[in-house]
Amino acid sequence: MDGELDDAASTQCIRALDTDPELKAAWNEYHLIGDAIRGSALLTVDVRAEVGQALQQEPTVLAPKPKPKRGSASGLMRYAMAASFALAGVVGWAVWQSQPEPVPGLMAQAVSTPQGGAVQVSAEQVSSRNSYLQAHRDMMAAEGLERVNLAEPVSGVAR
Repeated sequence: MDGELDDAASTQCIRALDTDPELKAAWNEYHLIGDAIRGSALLTVDVRAEVGQALQQEPTVLAPKPKPKRGSASGLMRYAMAASFALAGVVGWAVWQSQPEPVPGLMAQAVSTPQGGAVQVSAEQVSSRNSYLQAHRDMMAAEGLERVNLAEPVSGVAR
């Protein structure tokens, strides 16, 4: 095939291929391998008949599906679930602990207003609101936010 043999030697090889079926099968197999390596478009391998015969010779097994084993997999699943719940608890506790406690003096209070809209505000309430505004300004400055001047309520009348 590669042209290395002279005419007499190639004729002798071709005659040997005709007379020896084992040699002919090896020759065909090597050419099939070469065609597959080269990606030949003419290469067709049809194994349907051989596979069909092999399947017909196999016995048919009619048995119920095996039950899943209770062992390491289900035990591992239980440990994984327990670890997940423990992790969720630890994270929840850490978040709960990291929240700041409310400062009693800074809590907002609802004030009911009459229908007219104007309300008399005592000096104590103004002082309380001024301390709230000052604490708010200090907190915003501590967090790196720009400090702004808030409009403070006028003594005697609140809006």
